[in-house]
Amino acid sequence: MIKEIKSIPLASFLSRLGHEPAARKGTRLWYKSPLRQEHTPSFKVETTLNCWYDFGLGKGGNIIDLAAELYQSTDLRHILRCIADSYPVPSVPTVSSSFAPRHSAPSMVRFEVVPLKHRALVAYLQERGITAHIAKANCKEAHYSVNYKSYFAVAFENVSGGWELRNRYFKGCRGRKDISYLPWARDGPSAECAVFEGFIDYLSALTLSIISGADAIILNSVVNVNKAVPFLRGYRTINCYLDNDTAGQNALSELTAIYGSIVIDRSTLYSEFNDLNDFLVNQNFIKNKISNENK
Repeated sequence: MIKEIKSIPLASFLSRLGHEPAARKGTRLWYKSPLRQEHTPSFKVETTLNCWYDFGLGKGGNIIDLAAELYQSTDLRHILRCIADSYPVPSVPTVSSSFAPRHSAPSMVRFEVVPLKHRALVAYLQERGITAHIAKANCKEAHYSVNYKSYFAVAFENVSGGWELRNRYFKGCRGRKDISYLPWARDGPSAECAVFEGFIDYLSALTLSIISGADAIILNSVVNVNKAVPFLRGYRTINCYLDNDTAGQNALSELTAIYGSIVIDRSTLYSEFNDLNDFLVNQNFIKNKISNENK
């Protein structure tokens, strides 16, 4: 079972999670790190050896080592189950039953969710262009321990009760990976739904005031696009604010194949940028630069 998991191509696994290479140099693929936020790609995948190395963290290894970092766990059964959920492989879905039960608790313990108020987390979102009042109204703050060390992160809930976690140095998930569904529900059912890859893009749309009155679905990974399909039934318009990369365009194509012309590609708004948040951050940078020049 473990041998089959290790044989999964890292590039394919990363693609399922919504990460595409920014550059290719021979057998090496370079990514913006899936483990942290960065603008210059410093995460390398060596395709011939099927291994990775994150120069910013000084860590690397095989797919299991990567999943351990992504899901902040040292529980092998949990790690293998997370990989299999994202990248099904024959005979792997039952992998959890092939290990004897462990008496140790999962590595992410003492997990607690509270209202968002920590200055460092609010500042992190503000650096990404998200205003404090929007951040606090839509996000929570998670506190947890990993290997007896305490951590905290911005938390965003999905429909399965799992939590997407983000801070300046970490990007991961607590619990089951799933979509987030947010009905507008102010004056009855909405005729429109906006679809985003991640909750940072959703917060960016709120900051830009471009989805007022529309329901919203956050995929939390393009691998979840099929999970969004049942939620999209009944809408007259589906506005897709997906990333300008192969994974985002594939997700758009899947939705268009099912719902046809009611699916509208809104990525033209930020066609020169990777995603909506990149667009927002750049807009804020330009505004601040102009403001400073006029002082």
